Amino acid sequence: MSADRTVVFLTGATGFLGHYVLADLLANPNVCCRVLLRPPIQDSTTRLRKLLGELGLNLSALIADGRVVVVEGALPESLGVDDIRGADLVLHAAGNTVFHTNGSSEPARTNVNGTRELLSLAAEAGVGRFVYVSTAYVCGAMAGHLPEAFYPTVPPVRNDYERSKWEAETLVWDWAKQFGVATICRPSILFGDGESGRASAMQGLYVVARATEILARAMDSSESADRRQIPLRILGRADATCNVIPVNWAAEHIVRLALHSSGASSVHHITNSDPPTHQEVKGWLEEYFDIGGGRFSDASWPLQDANHYEDLFYSLGNVCLDYFRNGLTFDSECTTGLPAGMRLIDGASFARCLKYAQETNWGRASGERTDFRSRRGGFDPAWYFEEFLPDAVPRSAVAKVEDLTAVVQYTIKGAPGGSWVSRFRNGQLEETHAVPCNLQAEFEYLLSYEDLVDVVACCRPLQDVFFHGSAEMTGDVERALKMVPIIGEFIKEFPVVGEKDSALAC
Repeated sequence: MSADRTVVFLTGATGFLGHYVLADLLANPNVCCRVLLRPPIQDSTTRLRKLLGELGLNLSALIADGRVVVVEGALPESLGVDDIRGADLVLHAAGNTVFHTNGSSEPARTNVNGTRELLSLAAEAGVGRFVYVSTAYVCGAMAGHLPEAFYPTVPPVRNDYERSKWEAETLVWDWAKQFGVATICRPSILFGDGESGRASAMQGLYVVARATEILARAMDSSESADRRQIPLRILGRADATCNVIPVNWAAEHIVRLALHSSGASSVHHITNSDPPTHQEVKGWLEEYFDIGGGRFSDASWPLQDANHYEDLFYSLGNVCLDYFRNGLTFDSECTTGLPAGMRLIDGASFARCLKYAQETNWGRASGERTDFRSRRGGFDPAWYFEEFLPDAVPRSAVAKVEDLTAVVQYTIKGAPGGSWVSRFRNGQLEETHAVPCNLQAEFEYLLSYEDLVDVVACCRPLQDVFFHGSAEMTGDVERALKMVPIIGEFIKEFPVVGEKDSALAC
């Protein structure tokens, strides 16, 4: 490397935001990047090569030229001071976005302990600049207009994720008092690329969009429902704003702050000065998916008198209610250069993002799934449907659901796979057969072998595989949706851990 180049040690490079940050760093010919990648390094490098390739960059050429150096390691446990020594600044973009611990060590392990370890190594290596990617919602349930300032006391946080981000910010701010200069970047809700609609991960507002698509598909299969008059209460305020920003725009400003900010420690909101209202987002979703009828409500979930459309919409996943109810505004220097009248997110860019999401199967384009059979080999779908279900269902809560009468088909794609049809009558599983058979299914669930293994072992919720596009429903989609929570409760009651193959344990 040339002595006049700025060396950046970057974490989170394979993330939704992180690979855009890396691409923008490399757009400066005087910047070189040491990129922390999780083991096994071959898999992480392959993923990074694919992500950068989609942005027009050749990772192999960048490595050969010395512009990128990959470092194998993981925070907080497997990284050494020599990996950081010689860097001019650390840009810490890695993070865990799990909202609640649910009995695990995340998000604190990654967001707090990982940041603490990286700060310690930076101090030992003599690195005097630390750039930390936090979130605008570290403010928690604060209201009104928020300044670009560090919060010395814990804000009224609403979840474990927000607390972990505040704790990490505190570590970074305290580090700067002794060892150097800290720059804290607080982006708001990330959405797809403002120009192409591209996104490599689909959380947050995408979950709401996916729920809307599934609801629209339920209307497609209903002969009596009016798709323009769906009785759906939308939990939030119509006039409140959804502070959503394009991921490429967020990365551009993070890199600018990292490379060109002043010598004093500072906090920066990377937020939308003219965000869409919830009414606008509702209108864009309704226009795109050709549905209507929802109305805003101050009620809270769970609704005590929820109708089945509301059950369908809300029971399939976390719709990020914390971020779609209140209309915060933020001080921010980032939008001062926008042309007059230009909006970061408008109806056209929103539709481009939805189109890209659908074209890539909501982030699950073919060939992107990891094949877990090598570490969970031996699970037999035929055993599960033909032996396990007939034995377990009569002993489960499903048998008490008297209005459950349906003929259901399950199709497992890939190998080993196949199709099976089950007849339920008043909650009782009367028969199950491999296809072809004489039973005519009313609706069908299609999912991959890998997804089936994850779901039956309780490693992923059934709702998750439908929301993120790797599973689909055909036939009477409305009835299929209504049965998803029932199946989910059955799987929790009878997980496949140690039943057929102990390798299913996660």
